[in-house]
Amino acid sequence: MRNLLLGAAAIALSGCSWLGGSKTYDTNYGSQDGYYTGTQQKSDACCVGGKRLARWNVEAAVGPEYFLSGDAITGDQTNIIPGVESRNVSIDSAFDEGLRYELGGSYALSPNRKVTLLGNYAKHDGNNVSLGAIDGSAVTGQFSDYERYGAELGLRQYFSPTKAPIFGSVRPYVEGRVGANYVDDIALNNVQQNGAVYNDGTIRMYESGWVPTAAGLVGVEAPVFNRATLGLETGLRYTGVMKSDTSDLNSGVPFGGINNGMDSLSVPVMLRGRYRF
Repeated sequence: MRNLLLGAAAIALSGCSWLGGSKTYDTNYGSQDGYYTGTQQKSDACCVGGKRLARWNVEAAVGPEYFLSGDAITGDQTNIIPGVESRNVSIDSAFDEGLRYELGGSYALSPNRKVTLLGNYAKHDGNNVSLGAIDGSAVTGQFSDYERYGAELGLRQYFSPTKAPIFGSVRPYVEGRVGANYVDDIALNNVQQNGAVYNDGTIRMYESGWVPTAAGLVGVEAPVFNRATLGLETGLRYTGVMKSDTSDLNSGVPFGGINNGMDSLSVPVMLRGRYRF
């Protein structure tokens, strides 16, 4: 995983290095004001005190995402039917660690503040789970993959750069985002009761659709190439409730009501590259 992240970041950043044109800029941050040192003159409209504020930026990120809380199966909300036992299954047990990708841009409102707009895609492989039992016979199945994509609008606040080894300087930041994601439908496949096929092998759990998202992030960024920075960020992301699919789980059947969850808190760990124009 570490090699994948480092390789993706290096490709993304090095691929942008030729875009700078004939003017060169120092890759070090200003000590306090957040501007980038450059060769521009004070009379230029883009400059303050001989330093150039990079307004437009292209950003890309990749990294693992871990589910922290939320239920995929809500066994405590099922119908009371004699002989049927059900159990809760958390979303982090139902799905593996996923991989998240982001691509978009940002615009500097000031030397220390940026508006971000980033598209995203994430996928988590489904796991085998136990739904419970009917008359003592275990019922099991495997979740289909969890896939979502969408966009988020954010506001990022940088703090004063500090000296650091290797990179020369690093700059911490915090960011808040809101947005929406489209989540593909979720089903339990290869459903079996004591080794025999149950309900034709499939139980439809959640319908596909749009859900709200929100995130609070913290990170640190460092200059690595001309006009390019590399950052590491993490935080908490909330993904809203999916709509229950009652096609196979209506009120009169065993396990009806086990699909009343699927909102989640997750923790992304992203390696982020940014190229400034």
